[in-house]
Amino acid sequence: MLHHHFQSYYHALDLASSHDVAQLLFPDWRNSLEKPFLWLGDFHPYLFTNLLRSFINDTNKYIDDKNDVLINVGGENCEFFDKPWEIAMAWRAPSKILMTRIDQVECGLRLMVPALVNRVRKAQAGLMERMVEDWVWCQGRKETARTVIGEAVAVEMEEMVSLFLDANRLRRSVLAEIISATSVYQAALFLLGLAQFLVGLRDPALLSEFERCKTPLNKPSRPAL
Repeated sequence: MLHHHFQSYYHALDLASSHDVAQLLFPDWRNSLEKPFLWLGDFHPYLFTNLLRSFINDTNKYIDDKNDVLINVGGENCEFFDKPWEIAMAWRAPSKILMTRIDQVECGLRLMVPALVNRVRKAQAGLMERMVEDWVWCQGRKETARTVIGEAVAVEMEEMVSLFLDANRLRRSVLAEIISATSVYQAALFLLGLAQFLVGLRDPALLSEFERCKTPLNKPSRPAL
């Protein structure tokens, strides 16, 4: 159900991109906690793989620290037995297939993310060059300049729509790869954790605390002594 929700969400974004991709690439409805995680209009696909690794690393670190003892002699530490055994041990000793698949997905991201960013830079540079050339060619004729510059912007918007769709395709692909590589219990815990993380970024109390504590970017830092 949750996976279907995420897939439907990205499908809806794809449909909306043809109407006004600029609103999606620079979403002003996102708050200051969400914006650092955004990439080409929505959450960075690295967020998905990093969350998955955190489940694996944190669970195994916790069990290793406990020397693989899940309940103490006095019976006071029973947290692993507060949930079904399959859930409590879902991330214990992940399969080699899962770890290999994570490495492959991350390798793909290291190739795809810079390639998409490079396309954005080329599109923006091309727009600037064309606008300057067209402006000079128009020699101040406003009506003509408005037409040719509008055409240049339209061309860039087409490329930005294509980039947005490709970025969403990458996000959907990473999610699908994770779900296919994990077990039923692992996939359920991953999707639940992802949903809780995303909802948590909109928590009013957390957002208020962040707004009070954040340091202005233009505030000079104190020199190290």
